[in-house]
Formats: sequence, structure tokens, C-alpha cells
Amino acid sequence: MQTEVDRARLKLRRQVIWGLTLVAFGLAYLINRDDHETVARLWTYWPLVLVAFGIGNMLPPFDGRRFVDGLSQVLFGAWFYATFEGLWGLTFQNSWPLLIIVAGAGMVLQPLASRYFERKAGGQTTQQSTREEA
Repeated sequence: MQTEVDRARLKLRRQVIWGLTLVAFGLAYLINRDDHETVARLWTYWPLVLVAFGIGNMLPPFDGRRFVDGLSQVLFGAWFYATFEGLWGLTFQNSWPLLIIVAGAGMVLQPLASRYFERKAGGQTTQQSTREEA
């Protein structure tokens, strides 16, 4: 379960990531305002924004669902980047089954990760209560 402090931290983290993303795009346009081709080429890096948001969801891991969602975002961003750049010969046409695999893996990992984080949180609560009793 998330506490109010956890929600506030998450909101602050998202705000910082969005702010840094906007600053980066603004600087890129400002630096290259006369060279529109360079700015257009920067657009190929948009999947890295998705990766940054995924990492933001994963760290620090509050619960299993958020961690697996972040991992999925990182993998989707990596897939988009690889297909846009043609890395390893990947295109949208030949690599779309990877999206199905990532979605399925996310569905499998979510309950497992949720259980892991519940146990981990339960263990901390038990340790804290034993410390308070002593």
C-alpha cells in the first residue's frame, strides 16, 4: 500500500522528469533553431523519454505493479528506438511479436512482483515492530 508520503514522492519525481524533459527539448530547439533538419533528427530519440519515465516508475520500487509497469515502459521504449534506428535489422514489420512477448511477460511478472514487494514490506513491518518492543 502506498502512503501519502509515497504518493507525494512519486508526484514530485514525475514532475521533475517532465520538467527535465521539457528543458531538454527546449534547449535542443533553442540551440538548433536555424537548423531544422538537426531538430527533426532529434525526434528519433523520443523513445528515450519513454525509457526515462519507465526508470522513474521502477526506482525506488514502491510496489510490484509500478515496478513491472516501469519495466514494460523501458522495454517498449527500447523496442521503439531499435525499430526507428533499424538496430539488429528490426523493423515494425518483423518485430511486432516482441510487443506481444513483453505484454505477456508483464502479465506474468505483475503478480509475482506484487507478492515479492508485499513480503518485503511485511518483513520490514515485522522487523520494525520487534525493534519497537525491545
